Amino acid sequence: MNTQNETNLKHLLSNTPANIVLTSKYLAKSGFSHNLQKIYERSGWLTRLYDGAYVKLGEKIDINGALYAIQEQLGLSVHIGGTSALNEYYNIRHNISFNTKYQLIGTRGEKLPKWFVSLYSKEIEFNRTTFLPDRFSLTEQKKGNFSVKIPTPERAILEMLYLVPQKITLNEAYQIIETIAIAKPKEFQSLLEQCSSIKVKRLFLYIAEKINHPWFKKIDLTKIDLGKGTREITKGGTHNRKYDIIIGDIEEI
Repeated sequence: MNTQNETNLKHLLSNTPANIVLTSKYLAKSGFSHNLQKIYERSGWLTRLYDGAYVKLGEKIDINGALYAIQEQLGLSVHIGGTSALNEYYNIRHNISFNTKYQLIGTRGEKLPKWFVSLYSKEIEFNRTTFLPDRFSLTEQKKGNFSVKIPTPERAILEMLYLVPQKITLNEAYQIIETIAIAKPKEFQSLLEQCSSIKVKRLFLYIAEKINHPWFKKIDLTKIDLGKGTREITKGGTHNRKYDIIIGDIEEI
């Protein structure tokens, strides 16, 4: 490795956040070919996690450091969402048994890189969907000296309802929403107007009305397209005429 290459690498590493994945694609775009990457690995500057993924020597990464690379270096919309986001970032939880896997939300057509799957396949569930615009109602959360994109609490709630009943039970979703006394009606309004899932919109409104949260009264239902035709939430449930859904009984707290 010549002196110029070493200087360039030192500059890159010193200006890169700690404890994140450095993807081969990112390094190549920064002027470091795959051959140079191999040299840096042999020289001890980089530690290879898997083909296509490195970390700075001596650093450790968690799933947020890996997601930073996916979002910022690879440009994907993938983020921790649903109940996982409510638990991980907002400390909103309930004493019921949640699936311990991270619920990742991404856009249809997006693929997780092989290195990410290799590192986290046992810890994640990946859901591809376009029921909400992929970067709508996302915010950032600081993790050490870098930030990751996360859903607002309101978006995370709708992502949770999207996964009912296949991956989250109706009771789990209800009891989580029941604990959320403070929410932004304007945020819900925007999300519901952008949401393309009739099931999610009707289920959210049904639950919010049943709980009778104060913020529910501030949502303008006339601006929300609730579609046509009955939606089945629970097989064998009863028909709610107002929201035209088939839904089972909910065990309230």
